[in-house]
Amino acid sequence: MPDPFETAFYDYLNGDTSSEVLVHCNKGDDEIIPISYFFRGFSEMPELEQKALSLCSGKVLDIGAGSGSHSLYLKEQGVDITSLDIKPGFVDVMRKRGLSKVLESDIFDYKGEGYDTLLMLMNGIGFTKNFVGLTKFLEQAKEMLVSGGQLLLDSSDLLYLYEDEDQDGGYTINLNDNYYGEVEYVIEHKGVKGESFDWLYIDFDNLAMLAEQVGFKCERLFEDDHFNYLARLY
Repeated sequence: MPDPFETAFYDYLNGDTSSEVLVHCNKGDDEIIPISYFFRGFSEMPELEQKALSLCSGKVLDIGAGSGSHSLYLKEQGVDITSLDIKPGFVDVMRKRGLSKVLESDIFDYKGEGYDTLLMLMNGIGFTKNFVGLTKFLEQAKEMLVSGGQLLLDSSDLLYLYEDEDQDGGYTINLNDNYYGEVEYVIEHKGVKGESFDWLYIDFDNLAMLAEQVGFKCERLFEDDHFNYLARLY
């Protein structure tokens, strides 16, 4: 079965600028996202992403590069950028957009190293699914970076979804359930649904704790008004 996300990207690349996907989430309302959002230029990107791109230096690996918009900007700035994604359709789209150093791989199967910057935007860290997967990836990231290298990533704290209006600023969370930032998604395009997949939104305090356990230092560089933050691990 064709992947709805890949199909939507191809539709957009082939001229259907109204192409969109319907995102089903088990911890929130369904959301329609126009595919143009993934093909935006630097001036259209939120401040968080612009700041992250400005901090990229040296040999850079864009992990979960998607349509390649972040990689394209870095290439235009003369940065040594390699783009990696697990979806073959996304890899093909990036090549069609003019990126040459593009890799199709699951990051956990990738053995590359010697990078100065690992970049993961649009909550790309979510692919790790849970604390165990996140710890595994951070341990791998350490091996991929040169001495003094950095991992730049963004995520969101979903605690706001559990705010209890009756508790005057308190939150209602089932402590017997999984971590509140673990969600399940299904992507739909033109009535075709893809397979469900797990995704992680990690709050900064837990990210910092897990990062320090594997030997990273962690700092929050930016936070917007919608519970999104940019972090640097080094």
